[in-house]
Amino acid sequence: MSSLCQQVKSDCEQLQALKDEFFLAYEKAKETGMLGKARTIKIKWEEKYNLLKKELGEFLPGEVYDFIMELRDETNEDIQSCADIHFQPKGDLAGRVMVNGVWYPFHGNEIIKTIAGEKIEDCDYIHTQPNNDLAGSVMVNGEWYPFHGNEIIETIAEEKIENCYNIHTQPNGDLAGIVNVNGVLYPFHGNEIIKNIAGEKIEDCYNIHTQPNNDLAGQVKVNGVWYLFHGDEIIKTIAGKTIESCDNIHTQPNNDLAGRVQVNGVWYPFHGNEIIKNIAGEKIESCYDIHTQPNNDLAGIVEVNGVMYPFHGNEIIKTIAKEKIGNCYNIHTQPNGDLAGRVQVNGVWYPFHGNEIIETIAEEKIENCNNIRSLPDNTLIGQVHVKAVDRNFLWQSDEKQILF
Repeated sequence: MSSLCQQVKSDCEQLQALKDEFFLAYEKAKETGMLGKARTIKIKWEEKYNLLKKELGEFLPGEVYDFIMELRDETNEDIQSCADIHFQPKGDLAGRVMVNGVWYPFHGNEIIKTIAGEKIEDCDYIHTQPNNDLAGSVMVNGEWYPFHGNEIIETIAEEKIENCYNIHTQPNGDLAGIVNVNGVLYPFHGNEIIKNIAGEKIEDCYNIHTQPNNDLAGQVKVNGVWYLFHGDEIIKTIAGKTIESCDNIHTQPNNDLAGRVQVNGVWYPFHGNEIIKNIAGEKIESCYDIHTQPNNDLAGIVEVNGVMYPFHGNEIIKTIAKEKIGNCYNIHTQPNGDLAGRVQVNGVWYPFHGNEIIETIAEEKIENCNNIRSLPDNTLIGQVHVKAVDRNFLWQSDEKQILF
């Protein structure tokens, strides 16, 4: 039994013991009217449960990898990639899978190839709504539309949708994101298209998401300049500096906006009203892939002395597995908190996670790689170049890896 399994077994036994102790104390309290001891035990049980849940995360290591392998066998479909993987309220896994070059939504063991009688040609932003319906965006007849359940949404506020992005469900159950109407990208939620913010005409938008208070946020182009916004407020300055452009806009757990902004011609990470111009005492020359880690630290890529390096918090990572990094891309944080993506070492691009560079997959030497990302069980996924051919892959561990 692995050390993780042993620890989980021990934690579960302790939880069960606390649960039994609580019921005994509660039965006694019903006779005496003294609930203090039962309440104390209940608090201990909740603390232990929450700690175990935090340590394990939503998925066990390799859980998604194993599911995809089983789904390939059970459906007899040549699944070669997957994304947007999540648990539904009823406990099924759901998301999207690529079969013969086409992305389809799935839930449980069912791959969905039609919606409202229309053949699905592609899909994106797949998620589950509170009522357990799948939602996101699908391509049918060459056009992208939002959908939920078995309904394709072709118009909003009586305007024809020409394309859509960032489709998600708000806490109140409405769909939201971006729609293309008459050649312009606008934020929307429910049946409302937002064409103006703070009295300013929107010319374009990107990174649209919903904050915990149900406000839309992201970035909008106004008078030819990209600004961040939330609700009905456009933010044109940070720390007293005029924003010239912005990207990677997202909301942190504390509700602050974060991402990257261009100030005086240079791209810097920011969060809240703070622009970060130095990390570990080094001057930032540019930055990319800015995101927030579970501990609220910023992470991504910074350019220092002409070289792109991964970073998190106040640490710039210049070597991995004692190898000097020459460049990096696709930098993101895995559910376990490790950085991952791709790095260039000795002129070759390799996938990496934590302090491990992956130079071979399924005993094949990697010559290049692209579009590296992580599944929620920390499995790496993307594309590698082996023997002069681009191939999709899954890599979970030395024991669990596959080239498609």
